[in-house]
Amino acid sequence: MADAAKIMRHSQLLNRLVIDRDTTEELGRIDVVWMHPPAHRVMGFVCKPGLMTKQRYAFNLKQLYRIGPESILVSSGAAETNVKEVALLETLIGLELWTDAGERLGRIIDCLFDRQTGNISHYLFKSGGWRGFTSGIYQLPPRAVISFGRRKVLVTAKVSQNLRVFQEGLEDRLVQVSDRIKSGYTQELDSLSSRAQKLTQQAEERLQKLAQQANEQVESFGQEAEEEEDFGQQLQEKSQKLMQQAKQKGRALWERVEDSAFNLTEELAHPAESRPTSHPNVEAVTPEDVIKNIPIEDLEDDEPWI
Repeated sequence: MADAAKIMRHSQLLNRLVIDRDTTEELGRIDVVWMHPPAHRVMGFVCKPGLMTKQRYAFNLKQLYRIGPESILVSSGAAETNVKEVALLETLIGLELWTDAGERLGRIIDCLFDRQTGNISHYLFKSGGWRGFTSGIYQLPPRAVISFGRRKVLVTAKVSQNLRVFQEGLEDRLVQVSDRIKSGYTQELDSLSSRAQKLTQQAEERLQKLAQQANEQVESFGQEAEEEEDFGQQLQEKSQKLMQQAKQKGRALWERVEDSAFNLTEELAHPAESRPTSHPNVEAVTPEDVIKNIPIEDLEDDEPWI
């Protein structure tokens, strides 16, 4: 089996810039890969110098020095040819692929070959979904080829039962992408569901705690309200009691003031009975003089009026 590092595709050579390694001259771009289908071998390639010229340069694989990402280097000694001669070269690329049972498998679009020997390991054909094949690119071993012409390649019917997929088609890739999306979606959904369940549980615990705190605050507020109500009632009763006592004290004091004023008036009316013969000046008597005659113990009180 050829080394995987030496295997390359026919399509990797097409349209590459060809540069002479010795002179660094640009010789053109690869236009055709030169093949020998009866031997299933790539012989070399043909490069086109310009757009309008019919001249061509042919190189064999031994002249291929190095393949770069945008160009290839070749050794000098190219064989000159022309368009007509190049058109006579045979190739299986682009031909329809049929089995000897009359079933169409697809179209050959490329091949894999050893870059040193040129031996083709597999042809690559694209299936359009015929005969139960899903769309994609399949590998066809050269030994399966029975014959070929200008338009078709004929292979054995048995080979179609063991074809290997080289590159999956768009439908298969879409299915794989869809499966990955579904898998990712399922995982994300499970994660979100778990997070939602956890958040719901936390919310329930939080609400339960808040409800408990609210009940405790209501009970505490009710107890404080009852205590404040009792205090207010006691304060009201105390105030009423003090007001009643103040009224009584005031009434008693006023009666004493009236009695003192009356006695003073009597003394003034009957001076011979209670005072010396001198005549007092009634107009000079002031309220302060009346209060002075009230005993001090009647003016003092242990409790305030208000």
